[in-house]
Amino acid sequence: MGINLMAVGLSGINAAEAELQATEANITNANNPNYSAESVQLAAEGGPNGAAIGVNVIGTERAQAPFVTGALNQAQSSQSYNSAYAQVTQLAQTYLAPSSGNDLLQSLQNMFNSFNNLSASPQDPSTRQAAITAAGNFATMSQQLSQQLKQASANELSTLPALVQQVNSDSQQIAQLNVQIQQTDAGGGNAGALLDQRDALVSDLANQIGATSDGNGNVAVAGVPLVSGNLALTLSITGSGGSTDVQVAMPNGNLALSADQLGGTIGGSLSGANAISQLSTALNGFEVSAANAINAQHQSGFGLDGTTNNQLFLIGPGGNGISLNPAITEDNLAASQTAAGVPGDGSNAAAMAALANATGLDPSFPTSTLSQAYAQIASNFGSEVQGAVSAQTTAASSVQSLSQLKSSVTGVSLNDQLTQLIQYQNALQAAGRAVQVANDTTTFLITQLSS
Repeated sequence: MGINLMAVGLSGINAAEAELQATEANITNANNPNYSAESVQLAAEGGPNGAAIGVNVIGTERAQAPFVTGALNQAQSSQSYNSAYAQVTQLAQTYLAPSSGNDLLQSLQNMFNSFNNLSASPQDPSTRQAAITAAGNFATMSQQLSQQLKQASANELSTLPALVQQVNSDSQQIAQLNVQIQQTDAGGGNAGALLDQRDALVSDLANQIGATSDGNGNVAVAGVPLVSGNLALTLSITGSGGSTDVQVAMPNGNLALSADQLGGTIGGSLSGANAISQLSTALNGFEVSAANAINAQHQSGFGLDGTTNNQLFLIGPGGNGISLNPAITEDNLAASQTAAGVPGDGSNAAAMAALANATGLDPSFPTSTLSQAYAQIASNFGSEVQGAVSAQTTAASSVQSLSQLKSSVTGVSLNDQLTQLIQYQNALQAAGRAVQVANDTTTFLITQLSS
């Protein structure tokens, strides 16, 4: 049983060259976070009658860690979601409870204090004007806060079109890569670079919208297929304001995806905007409740001019927003509970001041005073913000740990690659010497036979 030294040597050269190419590619891409290390797969080949004829290069294998990759994408989705949510809600929180200056609660307390002062000096012009000013400040503060929250929500929602466009672009690229990968595999080529590109795009979709992949290029969002083989569906924005959603263009019509179905930055932005909308609704209920309670008491009193049934605040259309009644003056401000002209009667002003300690004025908080209701609204919102910040921190820690774990499996170790580079160079030289020996032996035998 002989050995075909020439065939063995030539196959060794082919194998060593393939291994050197893979190693050089690994070293070149060592700092590429989207690159997966590659290795050459070899198999021994036997000839007729058991004669060895060398080694075959089966192909190039790409390092993979599918379970770790899936978990990493989920963690990245959570981190992006909570980052977007926390960013916009933290901004809203600064409006709700500014670090300096008066907030809505302080303006409410100032108004009740001015009513108390009015009860002690009901006929003093400056005291009467101070009460009107304090009531106007409360209305103005409520309007400013409402506008700030509305603008914060609108600004966050304005980022969605660009994000959705990026999702559509990624999806289309994945569908195209699926075709290229299939064609490359069918032709026996190395699709490693294409697979790396696809994995990077899937990771981006996880960050953007919480998408998941089955590892074969099929991508879904909230259980809805976004990419199936070479087909990519298109996302778009539907609705506006608090009713903004993302929809998928399905073959039989559009399918809306609500904020609570989505992850990633888009899900966080939608949920954050919705949280601000809910906060605005709660604050509007609080402000209107306060205005209605004060109006009811004020309308029962009398001004210095003898008029009664005057509203201190005006309520906006549909019960939205409050403003100071521009018809209120020092003369018709109702500090008295009796007819005009009774000196020193500040009983109605005292009754308005006493509303500060009344409970149940805001029906959403039946056992709380207005101050306690506002504090509860702020506390509830603050808890949501803190929850998002905490979740973001946890997700960031998971991303770091999973990234390190994935890198240990799919990443490139330069020390290992440099060691292998030397081994493959030595193997190439050895195979070359084997070919040279086979060639020299053949030449020698031909020379001897010819002599």
